Amino acid sequence: MTSTLAPSLRPVAAAPLIAILEQLQGVVGCLRDEQYSMRPVGVVDSSIGGHVRHCLDHVRSLLNAVESGELDYDHRDRGTPIESDRAAALHAIRVLHNKLLALPGDILEQPIRLSILMSADGEPIDVGTTIGREMAYVLSHTIHHNALIGTMVKILGGWLPDRFGYAPSTLANMKAGKACAR
Repeated sequence: MTSTLAPSLRPVAAAPLIAILEQLQGVVGCLRDEQYSMRPVGVVDSSIGGHVRHCLDHVRSLLNAVESGELDYDHRDRGTPIESDRAAALHAIRVLHNKLLALPGDILEQPIRLSILMSADGEPIDVGTTIGREMAYVLSHTIHHNALIGTMVKILGGWLPDRFGYAPSTLANMKAGKACAR
């Protein structure tokens, strides 16, 4: 079913994911180039840029699945300029942001096939899923990596927005005055 509302009035299905990418964009934008590509950072072997590229690969895979009906998170382009070049990362975030904004509000129930490698020595399996389910996964996955990126940024003395890398459930519990672990 296609929405009859003007594009600017349709609910944005990807609004939470867009918000998380906007936070990530702000953090990347405030880092120095050497902070972004430094590795290791403290006890973390990888770079902030490596985590950013990894998250953006998941968003890109999901958006590709909207068109193709096939999703594969295991197929990623490692070693791209996004890992070492903040300008490339910021550009990629803007492109993905705009593609997410363009998704129709009724996209969440669209069925797709997910190919996933369940162990390093096994063959991928195919399962049925939906864009909405996978959008929830990509959101959670990105928040998880943002928490790690946040730790790395703190070690480097960089800027972070308030509650960067916090899950929605943690924020809801904090708002309700309940104690919880991140």
